[in-house]
Amino acid sequence: MQFSTIFVTALATVAYAAPSQLSMRENKDAAKQQEDAAKQQQQQDAAKQQEEAAKQQQQQQQQDAAKQFDLGQLNNGQFKNLDLAYLNVVNNVDLQALAVLAVQQNLNLAAFANIFNAQALDLNAVLQLQQLVQLQQLQQLGLLGGVDLAALQLNALNLGVIGNIGGVNLQQFIGADVKNQVQAVVSGASMLITSRSSPSDKKLITSPHLQTSSL
Repeated sequence: MQFSTIFVTALATVAYAAPSQLSMRENKDAAKQQEDAAKQQQQQDAAKQQEEAAKQQQQQQQQDAAKQFDLGQLNNGQFKNLDLAYLNVVNNVDLQALAVLAVQQNLNLAAFANIFNAQALDLNAVLQLQQLVQLQQLQQLGLLGGVDLAALQLNALNLGVIGNIGGVNLQQFIGADVKNQVQAVVSGASMLITSRSSPSDKKLITSPHLQTSSL
């Protein structure tokens, strides 16, 4: 066999082997990328599961803490006045979260008993409800963590010599055309809470269910 023939055959063999080796390398690289992606996904899934578990644990701790608070001080979380119940619904007041502040951070939640037992809608009750809303917002922002709320002054706004306006019945300014809408919102929220809650949890959740429905 001539040298040129041997040389050509050798080149052909090398040319045939080179693509095969390249293909193997590419396959290995692709497999490595898939393996890395799978590991990354597993790590992300594990982190997500840990986060969800921590969230559930925190919620359970809050529920356990809320159970220690006697809602009887707040008329069992029920509003006697329909309009206050309506304001409670549209402002998404979470009484269970506030009960946690009462148990864990000494919030004097009983100071708000008036708004649950009020027969009429007046300025004093509205201002107290606003305080609850603001406390809840601060809690959600994490600004109350570790703070002893026993020293927090939650007295109503001092109206001084015009204090008589605090007791003015505001229901006289509510048009008859919106009364049905107010009732529908309150009733709808009450039904939603009832459907989502187990019998043992109903007493822990802010319920706009009314004992009276005066407007």
